[in-house]
Amino acid sequence: MTKDTAAPADSGELGRRVRAARNTAGLTLEQVSTRIGVSPATLSLIERDKVSITVDRLTDIAAALDIELDALVSGSAVSAGGGSRTSSRHDDTLPKVLEAAITCFNRWGYHGTSMRQIAQEAGVSVAGVYHYYESKQQMLVAILDTTMSNLIEGVDGVRAKVADRPPEERFAAVVEALAYYHATARSKAFIGASEMRSVEEPHRTRIAELRRSVQHVIDEEAAAGVESGVFSVPDLKIACRVVANMCTSLAQWYDPSGPVSPETAAADLADYAVAIMQVGPRRSG
Repeated sequence: MTKDTAAPADSGELGRRVRAARNTAGLTLEQVSTRIGVSPATLSLIERDKVSITVDRLTDIAAALDIELDALVSGSAVSAGGGSRTSSRHDDTLPKVLEAAITCFNRWGYHGTSMRQIAQEAGVSVAGVYHYYESKQQMLVAILDTTMSNLIEGVDGVRAKVADRPPEERFAAVVEALAYYHATARSKAFIGASEMRSVEEPHRTRIAELRRSVQHVIDEEAAAGVESGVFSVPDLKIACRVVANMCTSLAQWYDPSGPVSPETAAADLADYAVAIMQVGPRRSG
C-alpha cells in the first residue's frame, strides 16, 4: 500500500485495529499522539471511528507502533493471543507488568506502591519494569487510558445498537453498559474512581474530559426521555449524576462470587435508573 492511496473500504474497522495494536504495544494515547503529531483527543476519536483517517495518518501510526502498515490495516498486527507478530519487544512481560501495577494500586494505593513492589508482583526485575515504563505515573496513565477506551467503546457500541429504540430503552441500555463494565472490570474501574487525584497534568484534564463524555451520553439520553414525556424528575442534572455514581460504585462493593451475576446486577441498576427518572415533580408545601 502506498501513502497516496485512499483509505481501505473497511475503514470503519480501522479505529478498532489501531486501538488494539496500541494496547498490544503497551503505549498510551499520549505517547502515540505525540509521535504522530496530533492531540490525544484526536487519536481517541480515530480509535473510536469517529473521524475519517487517511493513509498518510495510518502510515504515521504504524511507524509509531513499530508495525507494518499492511499488518495494521488487515488486523494481523495483533495475534489472537494479544501479542505482536512483528516486534519482539512486545512480549508477555508488558501486560504482566501493567496487571501487577493494577493489583498493587488496588492493594496499597498509588502513592503507597513502589516500583519494586510492582516488579515483585509481576515476577520481573525492577529494571524489567523500567524497560517498559519510565515511571509509576506512566503506568497509572496507561491504566486509565485503557479503562476509558474500553468503557467508551462499550457505551458507544450499545448506544449505536439501540439508536432506533424509544428514549427510555436507550437510556436503560447505556446505563446497563456502564454498570456492566464496572461490575466486570472492578480493579481498573476502582483505580479510575480513587486515583484521579494522583494523575498529573496534562493527563488529568484529558482523562477527566473522557470521563465527562460518558456522563454526557447519560445526560443526553435522559434529556431525550424528558423531552418525549416518559421521564419527569425535579432536577435532571442531579438525577443523571446519581445514576452515574450508582453504576461506578459497583467497582467498590460488587462481589462477583456472590449470588448475583454481573449481567443481572447491571440490568437491575438500569431498572433502578429508569425508576429514578420517572419520579414526579417535587411537591410544594
